[in-house]
Parts: sequence; C-alpha cells; structure tokens
Amino acid sequence: MNATMVASGTKVVPPVFSSIQDIPLGKIRESKTNPRRFFDEAKLAELADNIRQHGVLQPILVRPLPEGGAGTYELVAGARRYRASKLAKCESIPATVRDLTDAQALELQVIENVQRVDVHPLDEAQGYAALIELQPDTYTVESIASRVGRSPTYVNGRLRLIQLIPEAKQAFYEDKLTVAHAFEIARLQPNDQRRALQECFPQYRNAAAILKDKKAEATTVRELRAWIEREIHLDLTNAPFDPQDETLLPNAGACARCPKRTGSNPLLFPEVRQKSICTDRECYRAKVEALVHIQVKPLEEKGEKPLRVSQAPAWQANGHAKDVLFEGQYRKAKGKGECPNTKAAVLIDGKGAGSIFYLCLTEKCDVHNRVTRYQPTPQEQVHRKKEALAERVEKQSRVRILEAIRKKLPDSFSRPDLEMVALDYFRRLGHDNHRRLCKVYAWEEKKSKTSWGTQAVDYEKIAAAAIEAMTAADLHRFLVVCALASDLYCPGYNPKQSLAKDSNLVRTAVRYRLSTARIASAARAELSKTKANPNSTPQKGKTTNSKKPKQR
Repeated sequence: MNATMVASGTKVVPPVFSSIQDIPLGKIRESKTNPRRFFDEAKLAELADNIRQHGVLQPILVRPLPEGGAGTYELVAGARRYRASKLAKCESIPATVRDLTDAQALELQVIENVQRVDVHPLDEAQGYAALIELQPDTYTVESIASRVGRSPTYVNGRLRLIQLIPEAKQAFYEDKLTVAHAFEIARLQPNDQRRALQECFPQYRNAAAILKDKKAEATTVRELRAWIEREIHLDLTNAPFDPQDETLLPNAGACARCPKRTGSNPLLFPEVRQKSICTDRECYRAKVEALVHIQVKPLEEKGEKPLRVSQAPAWQANGHAKDVLFEGQYRKAKGKGECPNTKAAVLIDGKGAGSIFYLCLTEKCDVHNRVTRYQPTPQEQVHRKKEALAERVEKQSRVRILEAIRKKLPDSFSRPDLEMVALDYFRRLGHDNHRRLCKVYAWEEKKSKTSWGTQAVDYEKIAAAAIEAMTAADLHRFLVVCALASDLYCPGYNPKQSLAKDSNLVRTAVRYRLSTARIASAARAELSKTKANPNSTPQKGKTTNSKKPKQR
C-alpha cells in the first residue's frame, strides 16, 4: 500500500509538504508508536539480501522528528525495509517526507500494517488500541472499522486479544496457538485463561513446559470451544439468584447489562446464540455466595450456625473444602427436631443454592439409621431400570451377533475377512509402530487434511490402500510383520541394549534359520563405513531463483 493513501472514510493528509529524498539511516529514528512488534529475523535477512542486489524499490515514509534536531526524522511506515537496509549495510534509504500530526502518523502506521499479509494479529490489535487511547472521541470500534475496511466485529475481536495473559501471548507469537485459539482464550477471565491454555496442551504440566517445547501442538479449536462451554460458561436462566438484582453484589451490578454476558456484548460473542450465558465464573460464584450469606443471616442472628452443603457427590471433593458436606455424607431430615441430632444446613451451589434445610450426621441415629443417604425419587428409579435393561440388551445382542458369525466362518480366511483382520491388527499397533511399518514397506507418508483443519499423516488410510492391493500370500506375511513390529523399538535411554533372545523377532529369525549375529555384524560394518566417509554420497545441487522478492 502506498503510505500517502488512506482507506475510505479517513481524512486525507494534504500532500503539499511531501517529498522523496535519500536520507542517511543514522538520521532516522524508529517510531515508538509503530504497532508492529514482531519481526521475523529470517525474512528480514532475506529482504536484506534482496536490497543488496536491487536496492530499496519502495520508499519508506518519515516525518520531521518532533522536538528533534534539524535533519532528523521519525519513521512512520516501512520498519522492515529500514531494518533490512541496516542489515544490508546501506548508508541511506529513499524516503517520502511528510508533515504529520501524531494522530495522522499513528493512523497511517495502523492502516499500513493492516494491509500487510504477515502482520501479527497482536500487533494489529496494539495499533487499534493506540488509536483509541490517543483520541477516544474520534477513534471508536466503528470508526476504526470503516477506516481499515473491516467489520466492527473483526476490530473488536482484535482488540480483545490484548487481554490475553502473558504466557498465552507468547504462545500466540510463537505460533503454538492460532488466532482462533487466541480469540477463544482472550474472551475468558485471567484465571480461566490459564486453565484454557493448559487445556490446549493437556500433555504438558504447565505453561513453562508448553513454551519450552518448540514443537508443541494445541488441540483443535472445536475441542477448546467444547471445553469452554462445558467448564466455563454458566447459564443465567438456571442461576439461583435474580440476574436483574443490582444490590446482590453492588460492585458487579445486574447481569443484564454486564459486558461478560453474551447477550450484552454481541461484538465479542457473535457466534453464541444463547444470550444468557455468563463467562465470569468468579463473579457468578461471588453472587451465589452473597445469596447464601443473605439466606443464613436470620439463622445466625438466632444463634444457629448452618452447615454448608454441596449437591456434588462426595467423590468429587478430592480433599478440598473441609468445611463443606457433600452428597452422601449426611441424611436429610424432614424438619427441625425430627431427631435430637438435626442441624440446620444451607445449600451453597446448584440451582437451589441458598435453600435452608435440616440434616442428621449421626451414624447410629434411631430415627435415620435405616434411611439411605442416597434417596432416588420414584421417577429416577424407573429411569435407572430402563437404562440397566437397555445396557443388558445391547451387551447380549453383541454377544449373539458374534456367536452367529463364528458359526458361519469358513475353514480358511476369505479375502474380506483377511483384509479386515490385517487392518484391525495394524490399527491396534499404535502410532510409533505405524511409522516403523511405513518405513519397512517404503510407503509414502503423505500428509492429508484432517477433519479439524490441520495436516497430518493418516496411517490407517495408507495401510488400507496397501492392504487392498496385496495378494493373499502378502497379507499372511503382513500379519507376521505386524506381530514383529513392536520389537523394532530401541530405547533411547539405553541404545546399546541387545535384542532379547526370547523376543518374537529373534525366535522367528531362528525358526527361519537366520543368523541375527551375522545380520548385526553386516549392519555395523556398513554404518561404520558410512561414518568414516561422510562425503561419499553426492550432495544435491543448490537451486537459484532469479525472481525478485517483493519488498515490504
């Protein structure tokens, strides 16, 4: 984009004071307001090589340095060309000089960076935020959207990325997270963002381990969204408190106008159809706790101290909340005084939070000792019986189907049965053995697009195509090779460990009168020879590309 042009809807900066001239690099200072913070060093080096050969093809944009000495300039647009020119040891650089105000310079920087394909979304977000901070009355989400040619939802989504916690920002900069991952995480509260980041990389212990591994791969965006809906989102229609109540938690106010409610912020939650979803679990819990406090206050004034009870089962407690009783740790009483041991209790979670009831904790209570702690309703009992019957029918049906097939099986494998057994055996071997077998059979490990949008090797698909092309004899051999594939594993912590004599690989070699020692000796000699002559294999010639790289 020509830096002297601005998107539609923007006041055009008068070009009267602009001029193009070669300016020494030492007279130019980089702008502190440039939204671009991330520069790819490899691409900068590539651009520097291009500049050495062809020079700077497109002038940068500068303005006289505010409060600077005569002949000094501030860089407005063209930071990559400027830095690459310094790498190329250039003395000067062609530049367009224009008289610009701070607001005009910042707006040009933002618009110029938005047009770049390689600008990082976080840098783009910083630019929008800087405009709003500079002139909040002039620059709103809607006005910025019209200036850069984007929708208000897009601009608002980019601005939300600034709310990412530091470790999530770093993971985003390092391409461990996509912009879709980052946006989903940025809409959460800081503590929930940490949980979400960990959920994206469940195989890592903490954020430090995630950032340390350069090859860390996140789960799919679909899985992250499902986790957020399951673990973070709370439906206000099921809240025990009144979402319209502004006095319950004065600092938070009513839920109806809260920007963390999906219906109150359509720009931030455009895809969420349900408008009554709360995305701040801590605020929600604080309101529930405030409701509980209001409900127990009259009892406390009478000298009673109600026990705190959760509707969650006891096995979910995991040793936490020592002052809370869980389902299965008490028996409900019909009312106060039903037995000498009844005590007042308040429910602290669920839709009935704040409810006051009485319970008995005495194991050998004469009134309640015959009453089970779990008391399913008649409807629940009927439902459980139906589920148990359905499970028995399903299990018995599968057993009978297998028995019927067993009676129909011929004396020798049919072709479809043989292919099914071979593919099923391969499927059960696991990812590492799949790769080993691909190398043994020289199958091409070609990547394909997965259902979640990434590129990966579908080993089952490769094996299925190969099995279909095999003869019956080849399939029999393939089954034996599959049985031996796991013995190809050599532990990295002890690479000198010899193959066990009772392993399937050795026993099969002996059965076919093969000398494992002779094979190992030949491999050692061949590899030692290769190591001694590292340049024995011809190197592939380097190809050159005469096409000029596009400078930005």
